[in-house]
Amino acid sequence: MRLRFTTLLIVLNLIAFGLIWILDTRDEDADTHMGGLAGRIGRAVIEANRIELDGQGLPEARVLERRGSEWTLAKPLQWPANSFAVNRMLNQLQFIEAEASFTIEEIERTGQGLADYGLETPLIKLTIGSSENPTQLYIGKPTDIGNNVYLLGPDQAEIFVVSRQVIDSLLVELSDLRSRSVFNIPVFEVEALSLQTYNGSAPQNGELKVRLARTSTGWLFEAPLNAEADPALVATTINTLTAAKVARFPEGDDAVVQGLENPSMRITLQGNKRQQTLLLGNQDPAARTEATYFAKLADNPTVFTLPAQPFDALREAQAALRERNFISFDPASLNGIDISQGELQIRIQKLETGDWQVIRSDSGTAIQPYQADPTILRTLMQDLRNLRAINFASDAPNSSDLDQLGFNAPRRTITLTSPTESLTVQLAHPETNNTQLYARTSELEYIYEVDRRATLELLSLNALKYRDRRLETLPEAAQITALKLENLETGQVIFEAALSDDRSTWDSELMDQEPSRRESILALLEAMRAFNVKNYLLDEFLPAYPLEASKTIPWAYRLTADLLLPGDALGQQDSRSYVFTKRLSGTIQVGGSEQHETIFEVTPTILDALYHFNESMQLPPEATGTPVPTPAAIEKLPAAQPMDPSGLTPNS
Repeated sequence: MRLRFTTLLIVLNLIAFGLIWILDTRDEDADTHMGGLAGRIGRAVIEANRIELDGQGLPEARVLERRGSEWTLAKPLQWPANSFAVNRMLNQLQFIEAEASFTIEEIERTGQGLADYGLETPLIKLTIGSSENPTQLYIGKPTDIGNNVYLLGPDQAEIFVVSRQVIDSLLVELSDLRSRSVFNIPVFEVEALSLQTYNGSAPQNGELKVRLARTSTGWLFEAPLNAEADPALVATTINTLTAAKVARFPEGDDAVVQGLENPSMRITLQGNKRQQTLLLGNQDPAARTEATYFAKLADNPTVFTLPAQPFDALREAQAALRERNFISFDPASLNGIDISQGELQIRIQKLETGDWQVIRSDSGTAIQPYQADPTILRTLMQDLRNLRAINFASDAPNSSDLDQLGFNAPRRTITLTSPTESLTVQLAHPETNNTQLYARTSELEYIYEVDRRATLELLSLNALKYRDRRLETLPEAAQITALKLENLETGQVIFEAALSDDRSTWDSELMDQEPSRRESILALLEAMRAFNVKNYLLDEFLPAYPLEASKTIPWAYRLTADLLLPGDALGQQDSRSYVFTKRLSGTIQVGGSEQHETIFEVTPTILDALYHFNESMQLPPEATGTPVPTPAAIEKLPAAQPMDPSGLTPNS
């Protein structure tokens, strides 16, 4: 019983395997004999890793090979193929349709042969498929009617009439079959860029070697020096290189003319476990519209030409791609900024409250602290971080170089301190040449050239530049009970207003005033509550504003506010008073406060509000061409020298 059951299972398995073989054979036969011409060659097209083209329609044989997912032209020269042209060729073959077909036997019965259809010596002989199982097609002459051609099928027994578009896709110009791209390493994969230029007839005469490598934070020069590179510029350069397109493929040019036996430049892109090296030779004398260089890849004998401009720019790579921001620090971690020149020093320090104060000191004055302006400090820190080199003066200076450039007596020394580290920056210029300004840091030995005027203005030695522009803020509960503006030259009261009782408001008190006058008074009231200045000019109050060493401008107006400050049941009476010069220009008017011992430029809000009550200046000096008197900040320097608002002494 068991033997019969086993025998039955064996018989059933044999039947099953037989059916599978029959169906598989039928499918293969269907692939071969059904679905027309496309069905017969479809598998060969899909599995193709080699395409050979030959015949009288081509000047020389062409061979295309697929390596991975990329097609390469192996003959008549080695070069990456144009993927668009190859895909068009494969698509035409994969979906080819025959408008008619007839067998060899049928034409022979009519006394004709392959020669009558151009198939004895075909226009194109096409071999396609895998190396182990190639398929051959022969394309003959065009038909007498219709835009078609004759094609001998893969079994060499049947002739098909197909569209001429098949020939068009196979007979593309060789230049169109070659890719125009040079580098095939994707931009995101590039890990290093090397450049070497030669001066002479041999590589040992190399005049410049540059190598840049990608790091976790950006790009770094590894040769000819160890320095940071500008990541944006390096990315742009690599994009430009990988996007470079072949201008032409010259034929038969003299090797001496091309200059590739002793190239003038060698560029290497290194990717993930692969690299490509491009060699540049002489300029192409046949170039018409733009200059081009002869070039080739190190591992490929094919010569081509490339536009010269991107590669000419690379000759300055050592400086052009270098990071020009050379000061790096975390503004949030800073607790001190020292700016000094000789004995004069400005110190900006962070207090335990988180506020900042600025202290000016020198050999002739006592220490004077001011509250620092947070907006100005943020701008200072940002400008310091963004300070850029306009040139690279020296990468390995010695002590003699430092002395010649003026670092034995620097014009500014800036020290940035944090709880864990400090950074010192020095600025200097030669004693005999103050048109250029050089910088160096305590972190690196390099010397950079920076913009002289902008940098010194940024790092002013005038402590008033960093002082908080909010001169005074009244308590929220304080009440301004009266406001008066006087003309100090005539003694005339220009306007005077007061609250009638404790329950009245300024809006109600000024209800009867002309609208523009009312808005100006309200603006002055708001300014008195939170008094801001545009710039500080002096850290003392004087009977007149000293515009120059021998010229003063008298105070023309006084603005006084009576205050009721919070206190006991009756409150505390007080007042605030500010004096002003006449308007010096359309945007400049000087004010002073004896109580705060300072002289300053007024804000545009105060300037416009005061102008409503003094309309004698019909046009500002700028509109009439009259010279504008510009306020100059005067500090108690050791030699009592005047200083302009940038903080530069006459010798700076």
